[in-house]
Amino acid sequence: MDYTKLKGDKFGLLKVLVRTLWVQLLLPIPPRAALIAFYSCQPLFIESLVTYLSHSDPDPNVGYGLIGAAIIIYSGIGISYALYWYCHHRLRTMVRSILVTETFKAATRVRLGAGILINFTATVIASMKWHKISGLAGPVAAIMIFAAVFAFMPQLISPPLTFAFAQNPLNASTMFSSLSFLTLLTQPLSQLFQSIPELVSGLACLGRIQAFLELEPRRDYRQPQVEAQSCGMEKSSKQLNLKSTDCIVIRDANFGWKADKFVLNNINTQIPAASLTMVIGPVSSGKSTFCKALLGEIPFSQGSFVMSTPPRHVGFCEQTAFLWNGTIRENIIGFTPFDRERYDQVIEATSLRFDLATLLQGDQTNIGSDGVALSGGQKQRLSLARALYLPSDFLIPDDVFSGLDADTEEQVFRQVFGPDGLLRRRGSTVVLCTHSVRHLPTADYIIALENGSIAEQGTFVHLSTRAGYVQRLEVGLKPEGEDTNADDEPGPCPKLFEGQTRTGKKLDPAITVNSTQSSTLNASAEAGARQVGDATVYKVYIKSMGWFVAACSLFFAALWGLFTNYPTIWLTYWSDATESIHPAHPNSYYAGIYALLQICAIIALLLLGITLFIVYVKKAGANLHQQALSTLICAPLSFFTNTDTGVVTNLFSQDLNLIDTELPEATLNTLFCIFQSIGQAAVMLTSSVYLAISYPILGGLLYFVQKYYLRTSRQLRLLNLEAKSPLYTHFLHTLKGIVTLRAFGFIPNDIHKNIRLVDSSQRAAYLLLMIQEWLNLVLNLVVMVIAAVLTTLAVRLHSNWAFAGASLYSLMTFGESLSGIVISYTRLETSIGAIARLKTFNEAVTPEDRDGPGEEDIVPDTNWPDRGLVKLCNVSARYISTTVSNTDSESDSNSVVHGAAKPPLALKNITLTIHPGEKVAICGRTGSGKSSFLALLLKLLDPLPSTSNNHNHEPPVLIDNIPLHRIHRATLRQRLIAVPQDPVFLPDGTSFRANLDPTNTATPEECQRVLEAVQLWGFIQEQAEGLHAPIRAGTLSAGQRQLFSLGRAMLRAIIRLRSTSSSYKEGSDSHDQGGILLLDEVSSSVDRETERVMQEIILAEFRHYTIIAVSHRLEMIVDFDRVVVMDRGEVVEVGNPAALKERAGSRFGQLVAAAAA
Repeated sequence: MDYTKLKGDKFGLLKVLVRTLWVQLLLPIPPRAALIAFYSCQPLFIESLVTYLSHSDPDPNVGYGLIGAAIIIYSGIGISYALYWYCHHRLRTMVRSILVTETFKAATRVRLGAGILINFTATVIASMKWHKISGLAGPVAAIMIFAAVFAFMPQLISPPLTFAFAQNPLNASTMFSSLSFLTLLTQPLSQLFQSIPELVSGLACLGRIQAFLELEPRRDYRQPQVEAQSCGMEKSSKQLNLKSTDCIVIRDANFGWKADKFVLNNINTQIPAASLTMVIGPVSSGKSTFCKALLGEIPFSQGSFVMSTPPRHVGFCEQTAFLWNGTIRENIIGFTPFDRERYDQVIEATSLRFDLATLLQGDQTNIGSDGVALSGGQKQRLSLARALYLPSDFLIPDDVFSGLDADTEEQVFRQVFGPDGLLRRRGSTVVLCTHSVRHLPTADYIIALENGSIAEQGTFVHLSTRAGYVQRLEVGLKPEGEDTNADDEPGPCPKLFEGQTRTGKKLDPAITVNSTQSSTLNASAEAGARQVGDATVYKVYIKSMGWFVAACSLFFAALWGLFTNYPTIWLTYWSDATESIHPAHPNSYYAGIYALLQICAIIALLLLGITLFIVYVKKAGANLHQQALSTLICAPLSFFTNTDTGVVTNLFSQDLNLIDTELPEATLNTLFCIFQSIGQAAVMLTSSVYLAISYPILGGLLYFVQKYYLRTSRQLRLLNLEAKSPLYTHFLHTLKGIVTLRAFGFIPNDIHKNIRLVDSSQRAAYLLLMIQEWLNLVLNLVVMVIAAVLTTLAVRLHSNWAFAGASLYSLMTFGESLSGIVISYTRLETSIGAIARLKTFNEAVTPEDRDGPGEEDIVPDTNWPDRGLVKLCNVSARYISTTVSNTDSESDSNSVVHGAAKPPLALKNITLTIHPGEKVAICGRTGSGKSSFLALLLKLLDPLPSTSNNHNHEPPVLIDNIPLHRIHRATLRQRLIAVPQDPVFLPDGTSFRANLDPTNTATPEECQRVLEAVQLWGFIQEQAEGLHAPIRAGTLSAGQRQLFSLGRAMLRAIIRLRSTSSSYKEGSDSHDQGGILLLDEVSSSVDRETERVMQEIILAEFRHYTIIAVSHRLEMIVDFDRVVVMDRGEVVEVGNPAALKERAGSRFGQLVAAAAA
């Protein structure tokens, strides 16, 4: 689709679609013209039949001709109707394919910026749903109701007005032929009114899609050497110092995310080819921006950027690992062909073989959305393995060691970046941005950034001998050839082949994902989605809206059927009165009653719409959402580990959207069509009671048709919904990892994948449309048979001409009502399937809260925990819930329960006492159970039942002498202050203030104080709106996010002190209230200086607290009172850090030695 010529035109996209699909646009015209012609014959046919029946001695041949005319007219309507909608749906499918594909292509071309991609994402995805309205707020619901009412206004009001002011005498022939013509004229007008909201929504969607397509594409400012010389740049290659040994030369360059503000200024540097360049600097110095500048991703740039030869593929590792929801192998190879030898090389180099050996499915383990089943260090090593597997000699890893322990970090660095590492052997060019400055001696070239500019650059030997940033780091030169960790490498592990499974000791139970065992929720949800005929689901539906609301809906729908069909009978009485010599009432009487009946129909429709679109949505939507949200909040940690986030997202987006939008609409249409059809069938009986004989046959035929149709269409509708989900997920996934995909050169492959997903999603949608048109054709042919039978009975039995006219007039829309019943009921079943899935979700997810005797029955005082005493006695725990006996212990961690291998223990026989005010550090190898220890204290992980009955008869865990299992979970998590490794922020657009103080209980002065303490106040002041400025993706660097998270913890401590201490004075430090602070890798993404500042803040602000900190940064815990070393879920060493460091053979000493290497 060529869009460039009409770019900037308000209706440019619409014009391009017309020009591209002009043939498909013209194809529906012939069948539509035929359909209009056949529709126009209906009034003439009714007039002819009524006139024929009015004669006392009609010609039989004319009657036979009328029977033939009925067959031709109504069969022609059915065939032309089917052909028209067939062409229409083909056009609709093509338009959707084009728009989805073009939108995706545009998303891969759009430049990065301040939330450009993120801001458009939701809008664009919503635009794909052409016939949906997102969210039924009051005004939108009112618009839909009045649109429906006004759509029927012309059809209901025009007949009374026409007949009331008619100049000529009225008879049955005139009345029903006129009424037929009015119906033909007003039906398109009614459809126009009903289409106005959809038309406006469709044009708005096209406008938003067009705006997205018009976004400025990414401009690659990187120029190859030959191109730079041929373009006549101001500086020659000699002036740029582009030597044969240089891969990149940057001169006088500025890079930024906004046009008026550069992040990096006056950058002059070069990247040596086939070497290791390390980029270092404090938090927010511009390291990540420098990485993206090398990739050509910065939207605003100045200066020159010359490359010797731009690589087709760049092995880029983002600071936050970007992973697919797939297997480990799929994440490593990406779109690259599988090469066993290269694959084994990268697995070995990144030390993943030991981790794979612990997984039940090996490298076929599904890691879940964003790698939820992996630890932070495993995710980073998996991202690094993917970059190493890529056939590229240029790699840019960004802070890939932040989640690794010292031992694993040293091992991975040596095997990948070291003198004999994989990249050295390949002769690759590497630019490594990192806070792990202990590896600087290995670098060939160092670039130190500070405050957005290069503070110094050169070799380590050169920089370490001159006063500057590198010298201040006090990093010693590693003796040449020293191999500090050769003996610590894990033993050899057999190669993992496809489909091979492993068992063994586990590094961290959170990484276990059994891909062969389907999630209970997925299976239950799928079963619930298809069990839409379950009466209990309808009971839940009715109960959610209330029995009174349900009864009112049925009553108003019955009134609608009565008041829309009885006026047709009333016309027969009116026509009889006009033929009478002495009528009982004047025409005004009949006209007034006729108008009153039509007005009552409008009122009934209005009341039905208000009941379903306003009363129902407010009541049922809120109830169902609250139930699902409560279930999700109370779900245990194992639920989030084993359940793909897409399943939960669908529940709270697609299913709740169906309940709020399609379900009331489907209910309205179903009730509307049912009572409309009943009324029309009753009117047709007035012509001849013998027609009733055909009704059972008609009912049986419709039963088998709907049974076949519903069984097929229900599955197609569900397949349609399921096929769209991967398409939307893939779109969001591409936006999230667009930088990585561009760097890897995967965009063409990703576009082809999107096209395949579009094709897949279109199959079910197109087949569903075709089966609907098959139904319409069948029902229209049934109407043709009814018309032929009705005409035959009227001709042969010489029926009452007025009632015959009324019957034929009702027959005009009877076919639409019949097909409407089946189609609307199918939509109702599909929509109510959303309630079935929510019902299954609420029943299948076992809440983590325990309501048994002696379980979670204590809500401590507001000042608890005021001491901070923590005692653990012989505690063992595992993540994934299984049926275990009370005798479970670590000895049976590999046994079998109900035929399935039990997951290994996360914690094994932990016995530990942490005294009030003590500062305790938890350290150990990646996956050793450190985070599980914190999860236990927060009741995210429950002890095994066997540990509740230890030999001392003590509770397994005590906090300030209160058994942990008796403390209410929500209260516990409010009272303990925890800082997670991955900082949590509210959705994009929320303010700094809302993210810092979600409860809005702190004063502005308190907010400023904590932000000043974590050195972020200056950054906040630079924002136009200060604390009320919105936070968007990329606003804060990874280090700043961790500082902000620490500031939030400080603010919680201040608020807690203020609310529990009567002697508290703002800004005062004279208090001694204790508490518990849990820290999980809070300094993993910051430099040494910032880490030192964070340590000072923690020790000063929380000096009276008991602090339990998980950290790989051993420099941060040297001032702690004790250190607990863990390995494979067990406590292997406890003691003072200084004493353990000096003890021979100490595990902690080995970790310190590895970190200092």
